[in-house]
Amino acid sequence: MAELEKRLAELEVAVGSGSDKQGPLSAGVQGASLMDTIELLQARVSALDSATLDQVEARLQSVLGKMNEIAKHKAAIEDADTQNKVSQLYDAVQKWDTMATSVPQVVQRLVAVKELHEQAMQFGQLLTHLDTTQQMINNSLKDNTTLLTQVQQTMKENLLAIEENFAALDQRVKKLSK
Repeated sequence: MAELEKRLAELEVAVGSGSDKQGPLSAGVQGASLMDTIELLQARVSALDSATLDQVEARLQSVLGKMNEIAKHKAAIEDADTQNKVSQLYDAVQKWDTMATSVPQVVQRLVAVKELHEQAMQFGQLLTHLDTTQQMINNSLKDNTTLLTQVQQTMKENLLAIEENFAALDQRVKKLSK
């Protein structure tokens, strides 16, 4: 029996029952006996028969078909979204296209209105200057009217004095001539 266990240990070393030599087929067989490992490997090999492989391949083909459909739908949705954005941009450009033809006319009108506005501003300034000048003239006329009234009053007084002086002089001349 000791000899059998010695041979079994040598086989385990040769087959690789150690944890440092684990491969994809030996996964899940750590610490299992050689018989358990053989049964597990037979179950895995039997899973790879042609019927099982055909089922797996059919499922993979089905999944691949669904993945392709999803990719097509995704591309169609992205294309539709892109087309929608392009359509919106085109509509915006079309809307502004009619305005683009009228922009030069609007610019000309704005330039004309600017000139008219400047003329109106100059007219307003001139009108303000004329109003100020008119007020100054009115004040001067009032002052001149006052002065004229004073001069007329003084002239009347002087004329009366002259008439009195002439009358006095005339009386003296008459007295002297008598």
